[in-house]
Amino acid sequence: MNATDPSLANILQTQGNLEHYHVPKYQREYTWGRTEWEQLLTDINENDPGYFMGSIICIDDNNELGPGESRIYELVDGQQRLTTISLLLMAIYSAFIGMKKGLEEDDDEEEIEEFKLTLSNIRKQLIHKKSKVNKTENGYFKEKDKYCFLRVQPSSQRDNFKDYLQILAELALIKGNYTSKFCGVRRIYKAYIYYKEHIPTTYEGLTELLHKINSLKFIHISVSSSSDAFTLFESLNNRGVPLSGMDIIKNKMLATLEKNHKTDIDDAYEEWQNLLRYLPEYQDQERFLRHYYNAFKVLPQIKIDKYNRATKSNLIKIYEHFIKKDARMVFDDLIEKAQIYYYFVQPENHDNDETQTKALIDLKRIGSTPSYLLLLYLYSLEDDCYSDKEKTLEEVLSFLIKYYVRRNITDFPNTRDLDAINIEVIENCQKIIDESGKLDSNTIINFLLTGKGKPSDINSLKQGLEKNLFFYNSGMARYVLTKLDEISHSREYKPDLWARNDKGLLVWTVEHIFPQGSTIPPHWVDMIAGGDKEKAYDIQSRLVHCLGNLTLSGYNSQLSNADFRVKQDLHQDKKFLGYKINIGYKNGLSLNKIGFKYNGSTTNLAEIKEWTENAIIARNNSMVDKLLKLFAFQESEMSEL
Repeated sequence: MNATDPSLANILQTQGNLEHYHVPKYQREYTWGRTEWEQLLTDINENDPGYFMGSIICIDDNNELGPGESRIYELVDGQQRLTTISLLLMAIYSAFIGMKKGLEEDDDEEEIEEFKLTLSNIRKQLIHKKSKVNKTENGYFKEKDKYCFLRVQPSSQRDNFKDYLQILAELALIKGNYTSKFCGVRRIYKAYIYYKEHIPTTYEGLTELLHKINSLKFIHISVSSSSDAFTLFESLNNRGVPLSGMDIIKNKMLATLEKNHKTDIDDAYEEWQNLLRYLPEYQDQERFLRHYYNAFKVLPQIKIDKYNRATKSNLIKIYEHFIKKDARMVFDDLIEKAQIYYYFVQPENHDNDETQTKALIDLKRIGSTPSYLLLLYLYSLEDDCYSDKEKTLEEVLSFLIKYYVRRNITDFPNTRDLDAINIEVIENCQKIIDESGKLDSNTIINFLLTGKGKPSDINSLKQGLEKNLFFYNSGMARYVLTKLDEISHSREYKPDLWARNDKGLLVWTVEHIFPQGSTIPPHWVDMIAGGDKEKAYDIQSRLVHCLGNLTLSGYNSQLSNADFRVKQDLHQDKKFLGYKINIGYKNGLSLNKIGFKYNGSTTNLAEIKEWTENAIIARNNSMVDKLLKLFAFQESEMSEL
């Protein structure tokens, strides 16, 4: 076994004997989705160069390389990360190409040469072309008189390899007909498009991002056999948990309390356990520590001049400073604030104000954890800081639901900006308090609507709701479906759409009416496209994940591809995950009774006789209209549509 700690620039080096990372053909397909794409970009943007990306495990036959020969690693663990990073590099390359004409018209020859070198290096990080190969080299494909090696090559499962080649062909990095049918509905191409839409639009911004990508650090482990690789993989994933930032801060805090504050170490440890009881999940603990500093750095006893914002990379340094300055004060305050934070993380475990608790449950379902930063500050303020604390908090919570629904659907403001946005609101609130003023909901809401956090307009929300929302954000698609059912004034069937069984699985899940599978059953081809298979796949690529083609149901594998009439029929009191629920579009859910115009009359999913492209579009439009009215900030916004 050989282990090193290279940067990405070393892994995908562009000089000397090059190394390529090929995923075995049989290995599982590329599975990362929007959540992981977004998290990767956020981690790169928010942290200093040299951010640690974990380990990759490769199989290497250890053959000696001759001059100019390439080493082909079989990539056992790390394919999701390396494939995604390669797709991100492709998006950056595409953006640079779009700037090429403008930059080449610039008179600065040095800048032009630097730009050309940047393009050349990205090309070499994606593909390596040679005029001849040696017998020991494999894993290439031919392009006329060239042998082409992909630096990172995905598996062949689910057309991953074909889709990857199509992107390279679109970028003119390879020549030939590499069209991959329906690649736009699969994850490889979707990831590429996601990054094209979310990377910086300036030369400077792209250059900075590229620098951070190339500086990403890995633990590179190579072994000589598949059995060694499997044993190592199992060992790394199952033995123990690495020491976390929370552990390091805890150890430092308790040691200082015992040494400098004459605190019994066992008592201090028990107090720390109280914090962990409020926040047992590591991701909540780490976020709480960041939010604590960012929420209260407006106070002189908390603020550290050289740290404008707590991030993952500087968190330990911030708390080392706290501990050195006044460990007892910070320790006590963390315990107190963790109890408040617990209300946001687990609102369903509280019997506090019913209106606020319901709103916090909604915020949790939306996935609006960045809002906890602002809420931690607001809930920590004394009553006399408000004109009416309870009323203000209720109205702010109601607004935050609408704000984060819009943000999560339009993807604006950017995730990486949310902490700074909340910090700005807190600073403005603190100025009012320092000047002996009182906070009210209108003031706080106005800070969000007019400052750094100014959201997208309602037309952008409309566009986000109209598209294939489930693919881009399945969590938000499910949430708005439950809200559409909830807002009906005549719910004859009122199951708990958020119920979970004893294993934590949701009983009610999103169902695609027209199936989403890669093989469309013949009866669906007939109904949706009059027997035209090409047309059926075209409709699927455009509409299968839009709200109009979605409902909620207990998962039933036998019904997922069934005939529309079979899926529509009522199946009462079916036992599913320990619950009795009604299955079928005639089950009484208000969601299935949302009316829409079709062929000159009003119908709904429970009653319509056929499911067609026009039916999906009509139902989609009706659902979107209802959601726009529900989540508009003010009624006056509707006039902008």
